[in-house]
Amino acid sequence: MAPHSNHPTPGVMLEAQDGRDRLALGLSKHLSPFSSLVAGHVLAAIAVGDARVGWAWSVLSLIIQLLPAMTLYRIRMRQGRYSDPDMSRRSDRNEMYVVGGISLLTSVVVLYLANAPAPVLALAVSYTVIAVASGVVNMWWKISMHASAIAAVATLATMQSRSLGAVMWVLVVAVFWARLHTRNHTLGQVIAGSILATTVVFGVFRYIVVSLP
Repeated sequence: MAPHSNHPTPGVMLEAQDGRDRLALGLSKHLSPFSSLVAGHVLAAIAVGDARVGWAWSVLSLIIQLLPAMTLYRIRMRQGRYSDPDMSRRSDRNEMYVVGGISLLTSVVVLYLANAPAPVLALAVSYTVIAVASGVVNMWWKISMHASAIAAVATLATMQSRSLGAVMWVLVVAVFWARLHTRNHTLGQVIAGSILATTVVFGVFRYIVVSLP
């Protein structure tokens, strides 16, 4: 078996040369899909209304969704199987989409069978649809996970509070710039990721939160 290459996609920026580079890398790191996933659960917990109930369900959902993917990520990074922390090679992302998709689908089943609050269930369904769609697209084209994740949070925030939503969309634009500046994605890839997430979150929440008791 051929050894795994440890080289990133040509042209991707991994080390900062100036302040703009440091800002772009910092935004990519701190506004990662994992961070956005946590932020989405915070908003879902708030939307439940009952703080104790909302937080309990969101924490359970987050553990099911996040633990397998984060464990895989750490293992693969130690093994040197990923080209860089951002998984800049499109092929690096395939198994992450598979593991993440299975974890998300598992959370949907658990939450549905346990009669979880509608906002928490809707968030799990939204993330599952986004992950499956992105995974399929990733087989041919590197759609932006960063853009999808932060746009999903911004959409949910906007549905709850216009002022909070405005702040979140500023962060979406910042992530767009960061992913373009580091050359991880093209403009089309970040726009596609955000449109996918926005459409899915808006549609799923409108259907589930309104239709379920």
